[in-house]
Amino acid sequence: MRGAEPAILGRMVLLRTTFACVLLLALAGCGDDDGAPDGAMDRPDGGGADAGPVLDDGGGVDGGPGVDGGPGLDGGGSEDGGAPMPGAVCAERTAAIVDATGATIRVRPAGDGQVEVDGETRTLRQVVSGAAEGTTILLEDGTYTLPEASGGSYTGLYFTTPNVTLRSASGDASAVVIDSAYRSHGGSTAPITVDAPGVVLASFTVRRSIFHLIHLWKDADGVVIHDVDLIDGGQQFLKSSPGDGLNVDDVEVSCSRFRMTDAGRDNVWGYGSPDGNTTCYTGGIDTHDARDWHVHDSVFEGIYCDADGTPRPAHGQAADQRGGMTYTGGLAEHAIHMWDSEEGSGHRIERNHIVDCARGIGLGLRAEVYGTTIRNNMVFSRFPRSGEHDVGIIVERAHESAVVNNTVFFASPDAYPNAIEYRWGSTSGLRVLNNLTNGRIRARNDATATLGGNVEAAEASWFVDGAEGDLHLARCDIAEVDGAGESVAGLDDDFDGEAREGAIDVGADQCTSAR
Repeated sequence: MRGAEPAILGRMVLLRTTFACVLLLALAGCGDDDGAPDGAMDRPDGGGADAGPVLDDGGGVDGGPGVDGGPGLDGGGSEDGGAPMPGAVCAERTAAIVDATGATIRVRPAGDGQVEVDGETRTLRQVVSGAAEGTTILLEDGTYTLPEASGGSYTGLYFTTPNVTLRSASGDASAVVIDSAYRSHGGSTAPITVDAPGVVLASFTVRRSIFHLIHLWKDADGVVIHDVDLIDGGQQFLKSSPGDGLNVDDVEVSCSRFRMTDAGRDNVWGYGSPDGNTTCYTGGIDTHDARDWHVHDSVFEGIYCDADGTPRPAHGQAADQRGGMTYTGGLAEHAIHMWDSEEGSGHRIERNHIVDCARGIGLGLRAEVYGTTIRNNMVFSRFPRSGEHDVGIIVERAHESAVVNNTVFFASPDAYPNAIEYRWGSTSGLRVLNNLTNGRIRARNDATATLGGNVEAAEASWFVDGAEGDLHLARCDIAEVDGAGESVAGLDDDFDGEAREGAIDVGADQCTSAR
């Protein structure tokens, strides 16, 4: 709902930097800090190509929690935390996490693979594994490089205790970096694995993994991932794949940033022959067997593979698994891809900004999906259509779902022709309303939907910066947009979380007279 302002990359800088402008000062307590490390144990297969690591760095055994838990944000003290990010929703979520702080463990870097707690040196994994339920682990500013695995061990962070929080002490996500450094941490796994309910990950950076950056397993219900920078995942940055007919439910991903750099693309996994049909096996959020996720107020940038340049090893740093095969290009997964949701459940995907990703938002593919709402998102790409760049929003085999008030704009005159697609004859009860695009909204494979209030002829001049992806409306007198949307029950705000008052504008941004 803002008027003329910097392009979307400026919004990313605000999300990254203003969180830590003001500190909430309090005395730092110390909780349990020396729990027994994990013993060897096999975990379930993650689905697809993901396999569970063998977990062994000596000592006792983590028992599975086997119970549901909420995000653990009720009660607690006032440990160090940052000022809220722009937007009331992000500010409120930040405050809730900070206010929930109880017993704490304060940690600082102590060299490659090591941290210091109360003058003693250990691994960050040992700190996480030994934390009692309800503990907040506070990371001092610095880089925490995770050690290479050896002898069948798993050296990533492994959460098996419910309601543990890991966050930066300063509240500045860019100042606290958990660096996988393209090392193997044992098995096909991530630098951060969560297999307990109610875990909160907040206000730090995790980067440079040969696999996923964060992997959620079967007991990871109610996990909160807030104000986290996820950079350069070799596979999908955030993966949920519990396997064995189980589900990961009620996860919240908020106010976070998912970004692929040029260097990161050189370490993306690929499948297929080197001379065609290669799958670029990375993406933003990728969920299997998930119910009732809420993905909101986050930024996704540059998640695609490059067809040009030096051939890259399939399987990234694990090239030996494919005999040294190389590849270039291929279509990455979506910035946000929810493969399924059971009848009676449903996801909410709202107020996200997707910039220059291979695909924007995907719902379904092979499974039937239910009850999901995709609203108030902005999807932008500067790239022409190719084997690396495709649709903005796609919904497949959806039931009682809605795609409403999104803005999808492709800057290239040779872009993929469809901004929004819905597919397959089994689709039922789908509503596609009030979307603002410069590409077609197209039914495929005999799909049907209720359509209304959509505009498919948006012009770059309608936006603050249509060439760079700031898709806020530049003015309020665009006849095709101003008050031209249909009424939608429950649509109370816009992309910026500001109230939609009076007649509904088409697209993600509700214009105001102040503009």
